[in-house]
Amino acid sequence: MTIARMLGLAIILTVTGIAVVAMRVDQCRHLRQVQELQFQQSELKQRIWQQEMELARLRSPQMIRDRADRLDLAAGTGNQGEVQGVSHIRR
Repeated sequence: MTIARMLGLAIILTVTGIAVVAMRVDQCRHLRQVQELQFQQSELKQRIWQQEMELARLRSPQMIRDRADRLDLAAGTGNQGEVQGVSHIRR
């Protein structure tokens, strides 16, 4: 083997090694990004679940009755004028 061939082989192996290292670094960076996105997805799924639970709680008949009582709008009670928003008129 001549010196030129050995030098050429060394250059090819060096370039190949550098390319492999660069690809591995890029792969690690992408894996880290995927992991971060999966973590964010998990957090967002948990927030959605919590908001769905809160919505179900607010839609429950008991909560609707409680809010109506707080607003003095319970069905079957009170004055019709009050229900329609004309509570300042006395009959």
